Amino acid sequence: MPCSFGYTLLFHNVHSLILARGLNPNIGLLHSERAGHPALASDLIEEFRAPIVDTLVLKLLLNRKLLHDDFRTDHLNGSCKLSDPARQLFIRAFEEKMNTRLIHPETSQKIDYRRAIDGQISRLITTLRDPAIPYRPFIVR
Repeated sequence: MPCSFGYTLLFHNVHSLILARGLNPNIGLLHSERAGHPALASDLIEEFRAPIVDTLVLKLLLNRKLLHDDFRTDHLNGSCKLSDPARQLFIRAFEEKMNTRLIHPETSQKIDYRRAIDGQISRLITTLRDPAIPYRPFIVR
């Protein structure tokens, strides 16, 4: 469940950055188009799921910041939700992760994850304008 919530937070961050760059978020390259779904945001979160969300969830679980009692299951509809305090903790940890500075694997510049995502959107725009320039995914080493 925290992964799903984390992916949703990441998705909305990416979607906002796509809109800020003036791209149509509904036209995807990997994910199929469907009414009302920003497929391009789904495309672009793929290269950031593991380094942002998956590592955050593992850290919170392994450090026992999230515990079994933090999850609530609705047996009628099968949903699982975080308690209010756990959700607040997760959102704070997600924001800290997004603000974490890292060394960009190609430019060696210190940037945070939001700048890395924005950089990938910029790369995509460059490739769309000139298909001879290949799009390179963001890979954390």
